[in-house]
Amino acid sequence: MTSHEVDMVALWEHLLRFQRSSVAEMNRTLVESFGHSLDEYDVLHQLAGAEEPLRMGDLAERLLVANSSCTRLVQRLVESGHAQRSPGPHDRREVRVELTAEGRRLHRRLAARHTRDIHRLMQPMVDELRALVAPSESVSR
Repeated sequence: MTSHEVDMVALWEHLLRFQRSSVAEMNRTLVESFGHSLDEYDVLHQLAGAEEPLRMGDLAERLLVANSSCTRLVQRLVESGHAQRSPGPHDRREVRVELTAEGRRLHRRLAARHTRDIHRLMQPMVDELRALVAPSESVSR
């Protein structure tokens, strides 16, 4: 490999480690603070952004998870009173899901915390990238 390729692989590995550790840290803070996982937050977030109740299959696609995983996540939120299921308008076999009023309130609280966590975790990387770019910008001027 060339030194450039070695650098690219090292950067890729650094980004993967950063992503994994950041997701684990964000999950930990949400569970400790609210008793809900990052995966559950993702369900709340997708439902909060939907204009109408989502079909379970569509929600699974948005979450990038298997239907069975989506069903388990939604079940937890239904049991805690944050989501509700209903039959489809034209086919009672179809299941749709939406947030309850309590689910919308929970989403707002989790979203505020998640946004702060993203900022806290990303800021050091942003600063590093700025420091890397700054010398090349001053040379090109």
